[in-house]
Amino acid sequence: MATIDLRIHALAQLYDAMDPAPFHDKALDPRAEEWILSCAREHAAHEDRVLRVHGPESLRARLPEVTAAVHAHFGLLLETAERHGRQRLRVGRATLLLGLAVLVACLLLRTLVPATESAFVEALREGLLILGWVAMWRPVEILLFERWESRQERQRLAALARAEVVFEPVPEG
Repeated sequence: MATIDLRIHALAQLYDAMDPAPFHDKALDPRAEEWILSCAREHAAHEDRVLRVHGPESLRARLPEVTAAVHAHFGLLLETAERHGRQRLRVGRATLLLGLAVLVACLLLRTLVPATESAFVEALREGLLILGWVAMWRPVEILLFERWESRQERQRLAALARAEVVFEPVPEG
Protein backbone atom coordinates (compact mmCIF):
# COMPACT_ATOMS: atom_id res chain seq x y z
CA MET A 1 0.00 0.00 0.00
CA ALA A 2 1.45 3.35 -1.07
CA THR A 3 1.30 6.24 1.37
CA ILE A 4 1.10 9.82 0.16
CA ASP A 5 1.84 12.49 2.72
CA LEU A 6 0.20 15.90 2.43
CA ARG A 7 0.96 18.67 4.91
CA ILE A 8 -1.55 21.50 5.26
CA HIS A 9 -1.93 24.26 7.84
CA ALA A 10 -5.50 25.19 6.93
CA LEU A 11 -8.30 23.49 5.04
CA ALA A 12 -8.31 26.30 2.46
CA GLN A 13 -4.90 25.10 1.22
CA LEU A 14 -6.49 21.90 -0.02
CA TYR A 15 -9.23 23.52 -2.11
CA ASP A 16 -9.09 25.56 -5.29
CA ALA A 17 -9.60 29.19 -4.28
CA MET A 18 -11.11 29.99 -7.70
CA ASP A 19 -13.87 27.39 -7.32
CA PRO A 20 -17.05 29.09 -5.99
CA ALA A 21 -18.68 25.84 -4.80
CA PRO A 22 -19.18 25.08 -1.09
CA PHE A 23 -16.25 23.27 0.55
CA HIS A 24 -17.60 19.73 0.20
CA ASP A 25 -18.16 20.24 -3.53
CA LYS A 26 -14.97 22.18 -4.25
CA ALA A 27 -12.23 21.02 -6.54
CA LEU A 28 -8.82 20.41 -5.06
CA ASP A 29 -6.20 23.11 -5.42
CA PRO A 30 -4.17 22.44 -8.59
CA ARG A 31 -0.93 22.38 -6.57
CA ALA A 32 -2.36 19.87 -4.10
CA GLU A 33 -3.68 17.77 -7.00
CA GLU A 34 -0.30 17.83 -8.74
CA TRP A 35 1.52 16.90 -5.53
CA ILE A 36 -0.81 13.96 -4.89
CA LEU A 37 -0.56 12.77 -8.51
CA SER A 38 3.22 13.09 -8.62
CA CYS A 39 3.51 11.06 -5.41
CA ALA A 40 1.05 8.50 -6.77
CA ARG A 41 3.19 8.09 -9.91
CA GLU A 42 6.12 6.95 -7.77
CA HIS A 43 4.28 3.72 -7.02
CA ALA A 44 2.83 0.91 -9.11
CA ALA A 45 -0.35 1.99 -10.89
CA HIS A 46 -2.47 -0.83 -9.45
CA GLU A 47 -1.29 -0.34 -5.86
CA ASP A 48 -3.82 0.95 -3.31
CA ARG A 49 -3.17 4.40 -1.88
CA VAL A 50 -3.41 5.98 1.57
CA LEU A 51 -3.47 9.75 1.74
CA ARG A 52 -2.06 10.85 5.07
CA VAL A 53 -3.02 14.45 5.79
CA HIS A 54 -0.73 16.17 8.28
CA GLY A 55 -2.24 19.24 9.92
CA PRO A 56 -3.31 20.95 13.10
CA GLU A 57 -5.62 19.02 15.43
CA SER A 58 -8.42 21.46 14.57
CA LEU A 59 -8.66 19.84 11.11
CA ARG A 60 -9.39 16.34 12.45
CA ALA A 61 -13.14 16.98 12.58
CA ARG A 62 -13.10 17.91 8.88
CA LEU A 63 -11.57 14.57 7.79
CA PRO A 64 -14.87 13.17 6.39
CA GLU A 65 -15.23 16.33 4.29
CA VAL A 66 -11.64 16.04 3.07
CA THR A 67 -12.14 12.37 2.26
CA ALA A 68 -15.30 13.12 0.27
CA ALA A 69 -13.56 15.96 -1.59
CA VAL A 70 -10.54 13.81 -2.48
CA HIS A 71 -12.72 10.91 -3.65
CA ALA A 72 -15.00 13.19 -5.68
CA HIS A 73 -12.11 15.11 -7.24
CA PHE A 74 -10.17 12.06 -8.37
CA GLY A 75 -13.40 10.29 -9.36
CA LEU A 76 -14.17 13.19 -11.69
CA LEU A 77 -10.62 13.09 -13.08
CA LEU A 78 -11.05 9.34 -13.65
CA GLU A 79 -14.32 9.89 -15.55
CA THR A 80 -12.63 12.54 -17.68
CA ALA A 81 -9.65 10.26 -18.36
CA GLU A 82 -11.98 7.40 -19.34
CA ARG A 83 -13.87 9.65 -21.80
CA HIS A 84 -10.57 10.86 -23.22
CA GLY A 85 -9.37 7.25 -23.52
CA ARG A 86 -12.46 6.23 -25.45
CA GLN A 87 -12.03 9.22 -27.78
CA ARG A 88 -8.33 8.35 -28.32
CA LEU A 89 -9.31 4.75 -29.11
CA ARG A 90 -11.72 6.00 -31.80
CA VAL A 91 -8.97 8.20 -33.23
CA GLY A 92 -6.55 5.27 -33.08
CA ARG A 93 -8.89 3.01 -35.02
CA ALA A 94 -9.45 5.69 -37.67
CA THR A 95 -5.71 6.35 -38.04
CA LEU A 96 -5.09 2.61 -38.23
CA LEU A 97 -7.46 2.30 -41.18
CA LEU A 98 -5.88 5.32 -42.85
CA GLY A 99 -2.36 4.07 -42.12
CA LEU A 100 -3.14 0.62 -43.52
CA ALA A 101 -4.63 2.19 -46.66
CA VAL A 102 -1.49 4.30 -47.16
CA LEU A 103 0.74 1.28 -46.52
CA VAL A 104 -1.13 -0.88 -49.02
CA ALA A 105 -1.14 1.94 -51.60
CA CYS A 106 2.59 2.51 -51.18
CA LEU A 107 3.36 -1.20 -51.47
CA LEU A 108 1.19 -1.46 -54.60
CA LEU A 109 2.83 1.62 -56.15
CA ARG A 110 6.22 0.17 -55.30
CA THR A 111 5.44 -2.98 -57.27
CA LEU A 112 4.47 -0.83 -60.26
CA VAL A 113 7.85 0.91 -60.30
CA PRO A 114 10.26 -1.46 -62.02
CA ALA A 115 13.54 -2.24 -60.27
CA THR A 116 16.38 -0.74 -62.30
CA GLU A 117 19.96 0.42 -61.89
CA SER A 118 18.76 4.03 -61.70
CA ALA A 119 19.47 5.66 -58.33
CA PHE A 120 16.38 7.85 -58.69
CA VAL A 121 14.07 4.87 -59.31
CA GLU A 122 15.64 2.93 -56.44
CA ALA A 123 15.22 5.96 -54.14
CA LEU A 124 11.57 6.23 -55.22
CA ARG A 125 10.94 2.55 -54.45
CA GLU A 126 12.59 2.79 -51.04
CA GLY A 127 10.80 6.08 -50.34
CA LEU A 128 7.43 4.45 -51.02
CA LEU A 129 8.30 1.60 -48.65
CA ILE A 130 9.39 4.00 -45.92
CA LEU A 131 6.34 6.24 -46.42
CA GLY A 132 4.04 3.23 -46.07
CA TRP A 133 5.58 2.18 -42.78
CA VAL A 134 5.79 5.74 -41.44
CA ALA A 135 2.03 6.02 -42.06
CA MET A 136 1.64 3.26 -39.46
CA TRP A 137 3.65 5.15 -36.82
CA ARG A 138 0.83 7.22 -35.33
CA PRO A 139 -1.73 4.38 -35.12
CA VAL A 140 0.82 2.19 -33.35
CA GLU A 141 1.70 5.03 -30.99
CA ILE A 142 -1.97 5.65 -30.13
CA LEU A 143 -3.16 2.05 -29.92
CA LEU A 144 -0.16 0.59 -28.12
CA PHE A 145 1.89 3.11 -26.22
CA GLU A 146 -0.60 5.87 -25.37
CA ARG A 147 -3.23 3.29 -24.49
CA TRP A 148 -0.87 1.56 -22.08
CA GLU A 149 0.12 4.86 -20.44
CA SER A 150 -3.52 5.95 -20.28
CA ARG A 151 -4.49 2.67 -18.63
CA GLN A 152 -1.85 3.17 -15.94
CA GLU A 153 -2.99 6.74 -15.30
CA ARG A 154 -6.61 5.59 -15.01
CA GLN A 155 -5.55 2.91 -12.51
CA ARG A 156 -3.78 5.57 -10.43
CA LEU A 157 -6.81 7.86 -10.53
CA ALA A 158 -9.10 4.98 -9.56
CA ALA A 159 -6.84 4.17 -6.62
CA LEU A 160 -6.90 7.82 -5.52
CA ALA A 161 -10.69 7.99 -5.95
CA ARG A 162 -11.04 5.22 -3.36
CA ALA A 163 -7.93 5.99 -1.27
CA GLU A 164 -8.14 5.79 2.48
CA VAL A 165 -7.63 9.27 3.93
CA VAL A 166 -6.12 9.40 7.41
CA PHE A 167 -5.27 12.31 9.63
CA GLU A 168 -1.94 12.82 11.34
CA PRO A 169 -1.93 15.71 13.83
CA VAL A 170 0.93 18.17 13.75
CA PRO A 171 1.53 20.22 16.89
CA GLU A 172 0.41 23.80 16.39
CA GLY A 173 3.02 26.34 17.10
